[in-house]
Amino acid sequence: MDSINALGETGIDVLVCGPVCSRPPDLDALRTRGRGPCTVVLDRGDDVRFTRAALASHDPGAGRVVVHPTVTSSGRLLWHDILQALGCGPRHAAAGRASRQEQRHALRAALLSAPCCQVTVLRAHRIGLGLWADLVHLHRTTRADLVLVHHAELPDDLAHLLRHCDHRIVDTFAGMASLHPPAAASPKS
Repeated sequence: MDSINALGETGIDVLVCGPVCSRPPDLDALRTRGRGPCTVVLDRGDDVRFTRAALASHDPGAGRVVVHPTVTSSGRLLWHDILQALGCGPRHAAAGRASRQEQRHALRAALLSAPCCQVTVLRAHRIGLGLWADLVHLHRTTRADLVLVHHAELPDDLAHLLRHCDHRIVDTFAGMASLHPPAAASPKS
């Protein structure tokens, strides 16, 4: 197996560095060649201003989507929440019961067909390592710019995963606010 960085680490490192990584990512799955890196906002103190700034910037018409995910042990609801925020949610109740893989494929298709946008996922400290890898892969393979807001210190296994990814860390409120300008007020009639 070829190494994925100058340290000689291989993709298998991702599997053993933390709890449940559902499958080994492709060696290129976490690199964003030709694209800017995904953004990790590190909100170590769980400052409510970070969440408020992100939520105030939610404006799908302007290409800024903010997701405050339903926390579960599986990714099915995360994909559902992102699809809903994009306005691509299921048309009827049965569609909301699609499997995790079906919803992930639907999300990928929606992001590929959508114009370039920024998708911010709040509470990212509550999602598993496998979902982080899946989100970084979506950033790499679609036109969506992913911003993952981690409201705690980075655990060792996530820090290890990020060493294998093209990413940048924003750890100040000013940096967060610059990524999330307030949505334009809608005209009153």
